[in-house]
Amino acid sequence: MERLYTLKEAKKLLGVTTRTIQRWDKEGKIRVVRTVGGRRRIPESEIKRILGLKEERVVVGYARVSSTTQKDELERQKQLLHSYAKDKGYGEIQILSDVGSGLNEERKGFLELLEMVAERKVSKVIVAHKDRLTRFGFETLRKLFQAFGTEIEVIDSEGENPSGGAR
Repeated sequence: MERLYTLKEAKKLLGVTTRTIQRWDKEGKIRVVRTVGGRRRIPESEIKRILGLKEERVVVGYARVSSTTQKDELERQKQLLHSYAKDKGYGEIQILSDVGSGLNEERKGFLELLEMVAERKVSKVIVAHKDRLTRFGFETLRKLFQAFGTEIEVIDSEGENPSGGAR
């Protein structure tokens, strides 16, 4: 979840008065979140927007195959991710990849991806198929990534393997 600041914290960061933030809220110049009790909370993204701070976040492609005999498939996935990103206008993307089971949670590239998402360095993760990221718990992972402001985009939402090989 995105951090929410109290009015006191926000006014200190922005260098304005409480009344100014209240006025901005009424005028629609700042997005606020209301608590159950009706108190204003200012999202971190709004603080950064007003201060003119841009978050540099990258698009990451993730590719995985189960065994070393599938190295050709791994290269096909990487090429697919690059061309998909180019077609979508994402520019250059970083590719992380692994050779290992989708059940193995200790995959080097997967752990690096999790760390990058947790550090809010990733805006979008692109995968060729859902099961390339994880065999089970894909929707849980999607919700976790969303909490860090990261979207998962699946190229083949049907989950079919176009090469016809084993996954």
